[in-house]
Amino acid sequence: MGLVSVAFHYLIDGWSYLMTGFSDYPAHSGDAHGFLGLSPVFIIAVPVISALLYSPVVEHFTPGSRGHAVPEVMFFVRRKGGRIPGRNALVKLFAASLTLGGGGNAGREGPIVMIGAAISSWVGTRLGLSKQRLMFLCACGAAAGIAATFNAPLAGACFAVELILGVLSAEYFAFIVFSSVSASLVAQQFFPNQASIPLGQSLDLFSHSDYILVTIGAVVAALAGIAFSKLLYLVWDGINLLYHGKDWFRPVVCSLLLGIFLYFFPLLYGTGESVQLRVLSGDFPVWMVLALLGGRALGASFTISMGGAGGVFGPTLFVGACAGAAFGQVVQPWSASSTAIYGVVGMGAAFAAASRAPLTAVFIIIEMTRQYSLILPMMLAVGIATGISLFMTRSTIYTQKLHRRGDRLSDPVSDTLLGRSTASDLMHEPPQLLSQELTLAQAERALENSGETSLAVVDSQGEFQGSVSALLLGHEIDKRGEDTPLRDISLTAAFCTPTELPSQILKELVESSLSNLPVVGRSQEVLGYVRGRDLIVKLYRQQTRALNQRELGDSLGCRIRKRWRNHRHHR
Repeated sequence: MGLVSVAFHYLIDGWSYLMTGFSDYPAHSGDAHGFLGLSPVFIIAVPVISALLYSPVVEHFTPGSRGHAVPEVMFFVRRKGGRIPGRNALVKLFAASLTLGGGGNAGREGPIVMIGAAISSWVGTRLGLSKQRLMFLCACGAAAGIAATFNAPLAGACFAVELILGVLSAEYFAFIVFSSVSASLVAQQFFPNQASIPLGQSLDLFSHSDYILVTIGAVVAALAGIAFSKLLYLVWDGINLLYHGKDWFRPVVCSLLLGIFLYFFPLLYGTGESVQLRVLSGDFPVWMVLALLGGRALGASFTISMGGAGGVFGPTLFVGACAGAAFGQVVQPWSASSTAIYGVVGMGAAFAAASRAPLTAVFIIIEMTRQYSLILPMMLAVGIATGISLFMTRSTIYTQKLHRRGDRLSDPVSDTLLGRSTASDLMHEPPQLLSQELTLAQAERALENSGETSLAVVDSQGEFQGSVSALLLGHEIDKRGEDTPLRDISLTAAFCTPTELPSQILKELVESSLSNLPVVGRSQEVLGYVRGRDLIVKLYRQQTRALNQRELGDSLGCRIRKRWRNHRHHR
């Protein structure tokens, strides 16, 4: 992944150079484009040309995967067992390089996470790894991508644990850290081992009273991060409402508007890392910083919503840096510390509020800036921002994309033993249906022949009338006689519909004392039976499977020895 990250970096810079004549166009905005000396107005065409190249490819190979990619990786890992189509890596590499190099306002983390996870998934699938190990390998790939791209190995590991896996395991964390460190070391062979955001000075809070200002600044940056996440999906809905053409042509049409936007605001071209550094260095007045904040939030929302390939991590940091820097300039007369401190802390607060990944927010900002002395104010700001996010929002900037299409990463019902299996999933074909015209003696013989202890009763049109059990039949025969028809006795009315969950099925089985619960359709026809003993068998198997996993509590070495002994025994 270290080499892939390096290639991704050069592809973005190469396409930017080919289109504008500069790998960092914002630093040369207004200059003629490239060796052809094209007018700066050519910037309007750059996003359109890029979209014409990547959009058909994305639509053909990975339809439905537009926008920021981290939610897709989270869904593939947690809900699909880590099986990510290998072509996703190549398509995302191609599309993201053209999107970001062509002026798209997005970050690099989304594509590199998808690329790393997809490559790892492809390798793991070819090796025939189990579902759990495939998920873990995808997390390693994602961590390596983040670590190599931002030269932040610890943050890459935290990103994989907090956002991709969602669980912390000491064993897995060790291997994820190894992946992050390895990828960073490879990337450092091509790039200098320096901060991703080199501020050129050591920052520190010079007064404990400044912690009060940091607290207020964290609130401001957190609100800015949350506002950006809301704006992203607001713009997404707006484009969906206004555009009704072919999906592949959507980025092309929208890119024309993006190009016009970049012509008037060239500082917002591409990922914006150099401009973000200037914001933190205090090169812009407050009004300009606020303009950059609004422009980046709008531009990033538009780029991702139109179908461009990119991430939201970079834009969120930019928004946080601007919010924090603007706040720092306003409170500078009452602060003994540098304005840049508030910008750096604002980056962490904005990302924490948008993603609710506090460990990642702390470590990635510290590693990207190499400002280790800011660990305390950063932790304070991130803690405040995470609390505000939990109070104000139901989902994060990543999970909101999944929630809007009905997908959830974690569901308490799905974690139960029977999960979300409906009656239609659990039912069997009815072995026999009893006509209500049968006598009690005939019904008793039918029950004996079927091997069941209860059966459903239907009328001449096949509509469900109730159920009769062997116990009920014995009682009614003693009371009424063998020749009494079933229609003259009180049947058990309990049943369930095809969509009901196990909780309601179990309730009906317990209250009715039936062994088989009929599943009845809309036309009152009996579709099948849910057998109580089948549910018990399912619970038993799941419990046994869980007990068999207890060996995971052993040390890694112990498990390796057990598997080696089993291997030798089978040989």
